[in-house]
Amino acid sequence: MKKYYIAVLAAVFVSLSANAQIKIGYMNPGQVLANLEEVAIIEQEIQKLAETRDADLSAKFSQLQQDLATYEEGVAVLSAEARAAKEQELLDRNDQLEQERETYLNEIQQKRLQMMSPILDKMDEAIKSIATEMELDLVLNETTSYGDAIIFYSSEGRLNITQRVIDILQAE
Repeated sequence: MKKYYIAVLAAVFVSLSANAQIKIGYMNPGQVLANLEEVAIIEQEIQKLAETRDADLSAKFSQLQQDLATYEEGVAVLSAEARAAKEQELLDRNDQLEQERETYLNEIQQKRLQMMSPILDKMDEAIKSIATEMELDLVLNETTSYGDAIIFYSSEGRLNITQRVIDILQAE
């Protein structure tokens, strides 16, 4: 994937530089978000929601484990039909818990996206504003989503617009 990004960037640079001199800025969105109080508040809210959901699921899972232990203690006196029915019930409850867990993880992710969306929109606007002001043709992310560097070196520190984006967002 990293090679793909580099190949695409190289193709863009070659095609753009053939036509004219381009100005490229770069930034680190992770650093921007880490410096915003709003993001910390959102993360706290998400953490509280996750803890509540975790507690609920843990209680249900503990109950399932207790029921399983009770079943195992009394399995010898049950008929084959009763054993099969109880095993199916326990399996169904386990499947339901797994489905609840998946639903809750999706809910947490959707809530985070919903809460972060306005901040990301503001960050995009700040980037556009700075790019226009500095007459930048491109603004690159300093790293990939995996943390691999895209920008290894820049002779001009002023092309890193991260702090300017932070300043704009903190001023709002």
